[in-house]
Amino acid sequence: MISEIRKATIKLMSRDHVSDINRLDSILGKGESATLSNIVPPNPYVGNPEKLAPGDCVALIGINPKLDLVRPGFQHFEVKIPKNCQKNYSKTNDYQAFNPWFEKLHRYYDDQYFIHENGKKIDPYYGRYFTKLGNHIGRAWFNSSPPEKGSKQPNARRVLENHVLKLDAVPYYSFSDKMESSNLKESMQSDPAMRVHKQLMDCLFQECRPRHLQVNGKTTAGEMIKQLFGEKESFQRIGNGVSSIEVGWARIGGHRLPILIHGFTNSSTGPQSPKAFLECANNFDRWLSSQN
Repeated sequence: MISEIRKATIKLMSRDHVSDINRLDSILGKGESATLSNIVPPNPYVGNPEKLAPGDCVALIGINPKLDLVRPGFQHFEVKIPKNCQKNYSKTNDYQAFNPWFEKLHRYYDDQYFIHENGKKIDPYYGRYFTKLGNHIGRAWFNSSPPEKGSKQPNARRVLENHVLKLDAVPYYSFSDKMESSNLKESMQSDPAMRVHKQLMDCLFQECRPRHLQVNGKTTAGEMIKQLFGEKESFQRIGNGVSSIEVGWARIGGHRLPILIHGFTNSSTGPQSPKAFLECANNFDRWLSSQN
């Protein structure tokens, strides 16, 4: 039997993303354009939801995926595979046509899922963004071993694969994240593509039931996610410097959960070191315990 998450994902995958993006680019942007790219099909989520234990996973959410057409492997994994799946589906009307796309999503963190490009093994995993977050989350909540040296970073990947639901408020790639939060919130009710994506988000949260919602970045991303999903009066700031956080409550898909917003981990204003992030996590956990 096809899962509810798979059905909701296929509804997004099978849409005419070029028309959707062309329409949404002017709707969501601050000014003339949100710099969305219609070259790349949507990115519904990454990781395998079936590997996540309900109530014992973290939802990591951003505004939307970053366009990087020159990054090794990007054209193959983010453009070629999805477009080939869409083309095969249009010919066969068979949902199995999307299997390679699902494999790319589900094996995103798997270092044995790769291609050879210019004589090198290339996988879809974007370590510059994910590795530090995976190690931080693993140390704070999932008793992860200390991170190993080297490019594969198996501990971070293992934490992300088994404990993290990663998705974005907008599934379409762009050059920037300059979107208008009020327009985005309205589009989730009125635009056909964003309604489908919101239905997928709701389904993911209903099935996975994350222990908390985490936002990497306090300014643009944090403010956007608060506007979209937050309970406005619940938010408060805790801590100082790079370990300062904002906490509160959010609701997605009928699932109410605590939200942790911290500085961007790859920025000098965010919790780059293990010590700094553990201070964020400890402050968050103390606040959360006071809510019961």
